[in-house]
Amino acid sequence: MPSLSERLVDLAGNAFLRTAEVTVAQPCAPGFVRVELRAEALRGAEWAPGMKTQIRTQRGTLKLRAYTPIRWDGDTTELIACTHADGPAAEWFRTVAAGDMCDVFGPRKSIDLRGIDRAVFVGDESSIALAIALSGVTSRVDHVIEAADPDAATAVLAAHGLDRSSRVVAKPADPRALLDHVRGVTPDEPFVLVVTGNAKTVHEVRRDTRNWSLRPVEIKGKAYWAEGRTGLD
Repeated sequence: MPSLSERLVDLAGNAFLRTAEVTVAQPCAPGFVRVELRAEALRGAEWAPGMKTQIRTQRGTLKLRAYTPIRWDGDTTELIACTHADGPAAEWFRTVAAGDMCDVFGPRKSIDLRGIDRAVFVGDESSIALAIALSGVTSRVDHVIEAADPDAATAVLAAHGLDRSSRVVAKPADPRALLDHVRGVTPDEPFVLVVTGNAKTVHEVRRDTRNWSLRPVEIKGKAYWAEGRTGLD
């Protein structure tokens, strides 16, 4: 039986959270799952590519985890979640099935991808959904993705037609290897740099751009996680 504090938390949550049903839960590669959420209350939401939504998987708590929808159509939104992270949300996504329920908050502003024409995208497993969302805005993107399991990350990208424009590299002990890959895809024309994922990588890529012969016209950067910390975004 829920405690008084848990019931009070749920009453407070009901004021801004919308309950959604899982209609599709499909593993798409080792460590990744595609999930569709449906709720009549999602209809009419003002969503744009790059926005985030926050998910509460356990009632009786206000702990929310942010995910980037890859689409939002009417009463349905679709997520690609990485399941090999730690925490209750990752555990929920590892075992989620059609018919399960969760609570949704958002969409909310995060990274505005609208209006981008040419881009270089840098990220990791936590960034793949954002890369897919960006593909709905422009196809003129070169991706550099670092991953603990490059084959799995490549499989997810391939399922959305992004493998040919992507370099997927094993997470390096020396960040200079990643920076070399990023410099290698920098175009000789104006471009936007989108860099997300590990806070350390975001910082190092931003700093490295100071030495590029052609610097990005804009940097859209956001740290999603850092060693020893959670809930950055």
